[in-house]
Amino acid sequence: MYLDRLEFKKDLLKSFDGRCRLLSAASVIISAVTITNIILLCAVLLALLCVMLREFRVTIQRLIPVNMMALVLWLPVIIGFSTASALLYTLRINCAALAYMFFIAPMGISLLASSLSALGTPEKLVSLFVLTHRSIFLLYGGFAAAIVGVRSRLPKNNTLYQWRSLAAVFAATLTRAAFRSSLVWIAMSNRGFDGSFPVTVSFRWKIQDGILLGGCVIFFVVVVWLI
Repeated sequence: MYLDRLEFKKDLLKSFDGRCRLLSAASVIISAVTITNIILLCAVLLALLCVMLREFRVTIQRLIPVNMMALVLWLPVIIGFSTASALLYTLRINCAALAYMFFIAPMGISLLASSLSALGTPEKLVSLFVLTHRSIFLLYGGFAAAIVGVRSRLPKNNTLYQWRSLAAVFAATLTRAAFRSSLVWIAMSNRGFDGSFPVTVSFRWKIQDGILLGGCVIFFVVVVWLI
């Protein structure tokens, strides 16, 4: 969901079928969140970091907000809860995030939506995902432009006024987004939109897709067997 500097420029799985990538990602993520051995989790985390070496800087920058959210898991440690449990869940979250970044994030919304449809995901759910994805980008762009305008006009030493201005800008951006979404929905309805987007990608399963998915499924089976 990041723009510009935090987008993945290289897709190591570009030649793979989108359906294979989604199923493989699901297998790896489910495996990662069910592992209870911290050493095995560290090995999986290291392996995922190794395959992301070409995008290492962007990967680390993306992991920063993930781990800021994971800090909440460490708050109970202060009052005596298990450190091992907090570490276990933090590693699981990082492994799941890295698997998502490797398999799914570089796909783009068009391939991702078409792959979901090809796998039998309800069309209305896919459409909701596509429209939400677009709305988030529009919100990001509108809010970023408004922030630049506000900062260029604010006094430097009035901190309280700055926070009030930022709150007003955020509220105005949300209001514009809600108004825009209603106009877009009216325009789409008038043009015959039935709630589902067409599949715009032609899929062709190849041997390499079977090998990748087979490896991920075997990893899942091994993890379940070890548990």
